[in-house]
Amino acid sequence: MVSTLEGTITMTRSEHFIQALHLFSPSLPIGAFAFSQGLEAAIESRHVHDAESLRCWCDSVMRFSFTTLDCRCAVRSYRADSESVFREVNAELLASRETRELLQEDLLLGAAMKKWAIDQGVNVPEAEEYSLVCLYGWVSARYEIPEDWLVSGILWSWLDNQMLVAAKAIPLGQNALQGILSALKPVVAECVGMSRQSATTEAHSTVPLLSILSAQHETQYSRLFRS
Repeated sequence: MVSTLEGTITMTRSEHFIQALHLFSPSLPIGAFAFSQGLEAAIESRHVHDAESLRCWCDSVMRFSFTTLDCRCAVRSYRADSESVFREVNAELLASRETRELLQEDLLLGAAMKKWAIDQGVNVPEAEEYSLVCLYGWVSARYEIPEDWLVSGILWSWLDNQMLVAAKAIPLGQNALQGILSALKPVVAECVGMSRQSATTEAHSTVPLLSILSAQHETQYSRLFRS
């Protein structure tokens, strides 16, 4: 059962799965491809320069930032039993963005996601600004996408985008990038479990290098991406 502005729609599990694929697809028209989320600066500074350093970067950011901050807030938005609870979580996550670029990225993608969701007939809570991640949680709940699929979708969508960035900015070939994705599949599964177990704890990020590189990216001389 899916609640939209038009009413309630009955969906099969396969249809829920297809809806999840649609929601987290890199081709969703919200512009996520324009952002590297700090990776371009990591490549410029040579913290990431080959397949192994890229694997380590993605592993660390997923474990110690996305899982503990973004995914926790997404799960809390998913479980929100009122619009006021959603707004509280949404404001908390936006306040946690440590650089201008990371905040602007979240706001721009959140605004695009709000428009897409409304176009799909999904009721979106009123707020001054929106975090993409929190809207992922809210929309997933409206579509009755399982919580684990929500977290998996957020992590895999981010990871997939990091591979696209690396293909352009390092650059790395498709075989190397597919090898990294294969190596990180168990990490994604582990992060899903971590998110499930600790969704009620305080959200936080412990990747200070990501914040430093994101700030440096604001004045990077030559760049392909907006963050």
